[in-house]
Amino acid sequence: MEGSDLLASELQAKRARGLRTALILAALVVVLRYLDWTSGLFLFALPENFAYDLAFDHRPPRPPDDIAIIAIDEPSLKQLGQFPFPRDTYARLLDRLAGAKVVAFDILFIEPDRSNPQGDALFAEAIRKHGRVVLGTYKQERKPMEGGAQVGVNAYPLPEGGPGPLQVIQPLAFSGPVASLGQAAAGLGYVDIEPDPDGVYRRVEPLRIGMDRQVYPHLAVEIARLATGAAAADLVAGVPQGKLSLPGAPPARISSRGASLINYCGPAGTVSIYSFADVLAGKHDSGLQGKIVLVGATAAGLYDMRPAPYRSASRKFFGVETNANIVNTLLHGPPLRDESRSFAWLALALLLGILAGMLVWSSGETLGPALGFLVLIVLAVPSFFVAFFLWGAVVPYGAILLAVLLPVAVGTWERLGAERRLIKDRFGVYVSPEVLEQLTHDPELARRGQRRPVTLLFSDVRDSTTLSESLPPEVWLAQLNEYLSVMSDTVFAYDGYLDKFMGDGIMVVWNAFGTQPNHAELALAAARRMLELLEALNRHWGQAEDRTPFRIGIGLHSGEAVVGNVGSQTRTQYTVIGDVVNTAARIEGMTKEHQEELLLSDATAALLPESLPLREIGEVSVRGRARTIHLYTVDKHTDS
Repeated sequence: MEGSDLLASELQAKRARGLRTALILAALVVVLRYLDWTSGLFLFALPENFAYDLAFDHRPPRPPDDIAIIAIDEPSLKQLGQFPFPRDTYARLLDRLAGAKVVAFDILFIEPDRSNPQGDALFAEAIRKHGRVVLGTYKQERKPMEGGAQVGVNAYPLPEGGPGPLQVIQPLAFSGPVASLGQAAAGLGYVDIEPDPDGVYRRVEPLRIGMDRQVYPHLAVEIARLATGAAAADLVAGVPQGKLSLPGAPPARISSRGASLINYCGPAGTVSIYSFADVLAGKHDSGLQGKIVLVGATAAGLYDMRPAPYRSASRKFFGVETNANIVNTLLHGPPLRDESRSFAWLALALLLGILAGMLVWSSGETLGPALGFLVLIVLAVPSFFVAFFLWGAVVPYGAILLAVLLPVAVGTWERLGAERRLIKDRFGVYVSPEVLEQLTHDPELARRGQRRPVTLLFSDVRDSTTLSESLPPEVWLAQLNEYLSVMSDTVFAYDGYLDKFMGDGIMVVWNAFGTQPNHAELALAAARRMLELLEALNRHWGQAEDRTPFRIGIGLHSGEAVVGNVGSQTRTQYTVIGDVVNTAARIEGMTKEHQEELLLSDATAALLPESLPLREIGEVSVRGRARTIHLYTVDKHTDS
């Protein structure tokens, strides 16, 4: 391995692990979002519902000009009395709405009129006379009430391709208006609609399969069918392919769960609302001509509330407005496509997660995570709104966000400080805390190999071979470890880099990271302190029966060396190489010959303050060097 990059192999391994983790996390998110029993998890539902609501909140209202609501509001209750009104009241209302294209009652007439025995007959006659009236039914888990309309009324034929995604309501049954009203109506449709788990109404099942394998429409579907003149068979022909077709309208999409998204045209009040009492009094006859009219309750005491995805309006929405919006969705759209289980969008989530994970590990410690977060902010976060506003698609936003966010978050946590942690792992036992702090704040100090001036210290225990042979192994190793511990602490105290132990020998480097312009002074101070502490150790050992005093030699030499990572593909060490290393080792060996504990070269002496009194030993030749060097020493008790 080249010495150009200390952390290359470690970071490469972390990069590979990071990419695997990104792939696993993104794939796990996609699988959980796709599976039926985990797709509704809070982690997915929360961002998806929030984005859906936010999109509607910020989309300008688009009020339909052909749909209106007649509201049973508080003023109507004050004028007409307690609800429910007598049936002849509705008959009079229908007379006023003779010019309406379709009239739908979002009211359940499940019992005979008790206030007027003739009321039902009058209302039925008015319904029959108008000819375009739709009444509501509802599904229940008990038999229909006596006199209630039977399930077979207004059933659509099952399409040739089968029910497709439609939901079967067995063993439930539909119950609707009393027989006379149901038989007079041009259409019947159930009013049931299920909210999402958070209580907001975002979807509707437009069609269901009944107990008799017939197709039954929602109230809004029956309204749309009458308004367009569509044949029931044509309307359901596309059901096997997940489509509901109406003449002149874009096909409504039915999801794999049998539901269609409601494309709300705006918050409460967007669809024109007229007071029931005012219409009955003839105040809006011309304004309702040719329109689709839905009659329903809006008075607070009638409790027909269905929260809609408009947070800014406190989600206030009436049931009749919900049905009006479903009609508008069917007739005018544009239909929203539920892509929450789309392979294409889930594949996009997976690809974005992998891309973000790759980018986190592709560049520097800070740039990589920044690029990963860029994918999150620029691609993942806007994805829902781009799909919604450009293509009318509601995508698996939770999967897209989490598939990107998790790899980015985990990768960022791993990346930020990764080099610092590697530096601590690699150098924590070789340098002082102060030097380690420098390295962790600036890993580049240890990253690239280069030439730089250094001062080396070599020390060795004299006659160590004789000592090791004369002492029991455990005694010799215990004493040697005591000695090396004290010497190591001294090296760290003077900010040296403990390159290696060589048996009982020590190799120390100063300026190994290019941050010590006074490296020669630090090395000499450390050498003198080592000799002082050895004296103290020897005095301590002199009082122990199993200890023998040590004598050591220390050699110092300064010069330019190559500093960097040296080793094999599997094992490396940050060290120095070059002539300066060999020369320093030779000088240490000369301490025996000259009977000195400390020798330093003229190269080191030249870097020391002139005030330091050095004693010259003489000029010597060093094996392997053509040029001689001058040796010096400093008496260990001389002040520096």
